[in-house]
Amino acid sequence: MSPFRAAFAVTFALFCAPAAVAGVLARAPEAGRIIALSASDIAHLGLRVQPLQPARYTPRVHGYGVVSDLTALATADAAVETAEAAAHQSQADVQRARALFAQGGAVSKQSVDAAEKQAATDRTALLLAQRQEVVQFGPQLPWRGRHADASILRDLTSGNVALVRATFPLDALAAAQPPEISVTHLSAQQDPVGWTSKRIWSAPADPTIPGRSFFVLISKSDLQAGEHVLVASPIGPTVDGVQIPSDAVVLSEEKTWCYLQVAPGRFQRVQIDLSHPQGNGYFVDAKPGQSVVVRGSGLLLARELGASALHY
Repeated sequence: MSPFRAAFAVTFALFCAPAAVAGVLARAPEAGRIIALSASDIAHLGLRVQPLQPARYTPRVHGYGVVSDLTALATADAAVETAEAAAHQSQADVQRARALFAQGGAVSKQSVDAAEKQAATDRTALLLAQRQEVVQFGPQLPWRGRHADASILRDLTSGNVALVRATFPLDALAAAQPPEISVTHLSAQQDPVGWTSKRIWSAPADPTIPGRSFFVLISKSDLQAGEHVLVASPIGPTVDGVQIPSDAVVLSEEKTWCYLQVAPGRFQRVQIDLSHPQGNGYFVDAKPGQSVVVRGSGLLLARELGASALHY
């Protein structure tokens, strides 16, 4: 295994733990004492409060993916098409030889036998080409079978569709196949553009990375062949909650907190979970209706604990 793939596999194992739903806002003992401030105190500290905004979060399992190089796909498809044409032609030759032999010996029995032998050889070659395609791209190819969609291959070869091989941790997906897969660049934090598709089928296991693999067709993207990407799939129902603005978060005692306004002039520090970044803040599964301090939280923490207890 190359050094890159070895590091990729290790990072995959660390990164791909299924996401859990965030914790609630205020529950003892994860809350500080209530601080009562006068209007002049609030003005002196420069506190600014804003209502928490409703938000929604869908638990997802994360994984890694690679944009497939279509050279192998084109080669496998060409091999199958060539083998199918040869098999059809040789079967037609058998039918013609048999008809001529039955009409009084226009061809010899040896010619009939030779045509049948060639037809058997061509059928075997077709079966081999089909199996090799399945080994590379799985048994549920959408461009083969009874409900084949030939336009998929045209879109792939024209560059209108990218084929991504997505790998998720073992036992992370409850269903046999994810309902949809989202794909983003590795630089998703700086470049959040992504694509979601439901055109999915099982892929052969990747021997270099443990997990379950799937192929997904991504339309109208700027994905490049060979590019490594991030993939995600929903693993539970969407949860309603609120968004904690980034400006509301303070750090103390190696924990993350925010200050809620529990009543006019009264504030309480509550621990929050930053596992689910969302927009310019973090999702938590609390009910809307409360307000949070978005400016002056650090000064409020210093007032509550004393300046020596403040850590950033």
